[in-house]
Amino acid sequence: MKPTEAIPTLERPLYLLGFFSEERPFWGLSELARASGLAKATCLRSLRALESHGLVVREGERYRLGTRLLHLGALVKAAYPARQVALPLMHALREATGQSVQWVVRDGYEGVYLEVLEARSRVRLYVAPGRRAPLYAGASTRLLLAFAPSAVQQAVLEGERKRYTPATPVSPSKLRWLLQQTQQCGFAASFGELEPHSAELAAPVRGASGEVLAAISMAGAEAHYRGEAVLNDYLQRLGRVAEEVSRRLGYVGAWKADVKGFLQSLFAVR
Repeated sequence: MKPTEAIPTLERPLYLLGFFSEERPFWGLSELARASGLAKATCLRSLRALESHGLVVREGERYRLGTRLLHLGALVKAAYPARQVALPLMHALREATGQSVQWVVRDGYEGVYLEVLEARSRVRLYVAPGRRAPLYAGASTRLLLAFAPSAVQQAVLEGERKRYTPATPVSPSKLRWLLQQTQQCGFAASFGELEPHSAELAAPVRGASGEVLAAISMAGAEAHYRGEAVLNDYLQRLGRVAEEVSRRLGYVGAWKADVKGFLQSLFAVR
């Protein structure tokens, strides 16, 4: 984070937007000024600028994000043509399995859940569209890390890593092993890494030149992901969807989806 005095005046409203999150959707002026390091008067001017454009809304003494961002979010989604190709197949996967299905892309050192099709089951894991997660935790985001440029991988491995739950992989050796597992088998899995009692399986979507454009993932309560037979069925279905989306996007190379090898390595460490 830049020292606050180094943040240009025109960038300060955008800087403040970054403090709103699922964990802290509401901020009071004094709280936000302290957290951001900006002077209270500067913070107020920035909030008023955001408010005038519908990017934040004042409710009593607190501020929250405005509905203008929903419109901008819809435009962001529309700008990803690959997502439009994938959506019908994602819906079919959700209907066949009853699990949540996500479309996740990499943005710098984070993954962003651009599309979330909620599970049909009564016990489900809710992930809000637009949610961000670190690349080292969670199946879909870690899959994106496995196929990211080496400089991104190195930065994540050498940087600080927050432990969200006891299952969050934070040691460099564990992360390297998990990345290698994904690179070799074409899948990633996580169990309770970001939220306790949650599970996620992910597979890559490739473009015409072989680059990984996104991750398609299935997620839900960990209780629904127990047993080799269930995981084998989910991975087979997920792999077929990821390959079909990739083929429709022009990928013609060999498809790596070693379900058997992935399950063997998965059960060897669980």
